[in-house]
Amino acid sequence: MEREIEVKILNIDTDAFEEKLKLLGAEFVRKENQVNITINSYKHPILKETGYLRIRVSETKGEIKKYFTFKENVSTKKVRDNIEHTVEIDDEDELLKILELLGYDDIYKGTKERTKYVYEGLTIDIDKWDEATYPYAYVEVEGPSINEIYSFVDKLEIDRENISTLSIAELKENLKK
Repeated sequence: MEREIEVKILNIDTDAFEEKLKLLGAEFVRKENQVNITINSYKHPILKETGYLRIRVSETKGEIKKYFTFKENVSTKKVRDNIEHTVEIDDEDELLKILELLGYDDIYKGTKERTKYVYEGLTIDIDKWDEATYPYAYVEVEGPSINEIYSFVDKLEIDRENISTLSIAELKENLKK
């Protein structure tokens, strides 16, 4: 179980942002390719106020890790505050089959490229999803507290109008409006 406190920065030139990170002295951690599979049920839905299920397959330099997570929603006021209940798995296809047999029939698969940095106790991810999932790159800033996250946002002079606590599913839904 891990606590996750984060915000997304939308409407941002991620190349220019990455250059700012480097100038600040942020440490590059890795690039990874991810497949993210969200799982729900049409008959017995997990409400977004409760959280969501996800399988993530992450590849970095040929090493593949697979995780099954329930992201328990704590709050979306000023930050996304979740508790992540995660186990490592070895066969995502068999897990999906089990979940489908249990009635989880609302499955969505998206892919993204993630570039990860760390800076002063913060984790900064630059995310680029496949076009069908979400066509705009954004940045996630995760940290130990709301104050540290917003201090970083202010340090980089990021307009708070571009700060979001929406999930990727909610961002995608907003594109339809």
